[in-house]
Amino acid sequence: AKGRGSSAVPGRGEGFRAPQVSAFPSDGAEARAIAGAIAQQIASGIAPEDIAVLYRMNGQSAVLEQALGDAGVSYQVRGSQRFFDRPEIKQALLALRGASVSISGEPLFKSVSDVLRGLGWSQQPPEQPGAVRDRWESLDAIMGLAERMPAGSTFRAFTDELLERQAGQHEPTVSAVTLATLHSAKGLEWEHVYLMGLSEGLVPISYAQTLEAVDEERRLLYVGITRARSGLRLSWSRSGPQRSGQREPSRFLAELDTRIAGGGAKRGG
Repeated sequence: AKGRGSSAVPGRGEGFRAPQVSAFPSDGAEARAIAGAIAQQIASGIAPEDIAVLYRMNGQSAVLEQALGDAGVSYQVRGSQRFFDRPEIKQALLALRGASVSISGEPLFKSVSDVLRGLGWSQQPPEQPGAVRDRWESLDAIMGLAERMPAGSTFRAFTDELLERQAGQHEPTVSAVTLATLHSAKGLEWEHVYLMGLSEGLVPISYAQTLEAVDEERRLLYVGITRARSGLRLSWSRSGPQRSGQREPSRFLAELDTRIAGGGAKRGG
């Protein structure tokens, strides 16, 4: 295992440029910026299959899938089903659609959270990784979509929006941008890679409480960074869903900044 001062930054040779690091005010802004940049790359002649967006948790793909769809960018999700095809999401949509018949007048967040609590969602995430955590992340992503609805949106408008997006989610063409978790990206490479969500609580993940667990998170980020052959962009957002509060950039970005700024800077000890 690497020690406390291990750096997340690999050496990629002379042709590899130092990655760009961007901060955004929200998850939605981050996803829209990535989708816009990818659309520009494709318009300039870069093949979609040469581009990937990597993230720590499956639940992070929801806002990204929405932004890519809005930008007209075809994508495929590696190692997981598309957001609206996941069993827990289909179940949630059925429950939300059923509830929309009778719910009216209550604040959107309360209405949606009441329905999702019956399916296993809670304000706080499960402490341990695994199937229960994966399910929670998917349901929490729906809560995030609800919070991004315009002020005053009704419960029915929200469920209609979700059902419309589900219906519009077609099978990707042969040429598509890849979306993948850091785990599912192991062993693969793309010309251009976007690493999103690089904030504390996501990278390293909130349940990585020991030095060994944090080192494993650092290695996982290293995996993501080394998936890029020629272009790498890193990003994080200052806020996610309203209930999550303000975020801080991942501690690993400081290690990265040191390496970039100092060129051959020594690793901390």
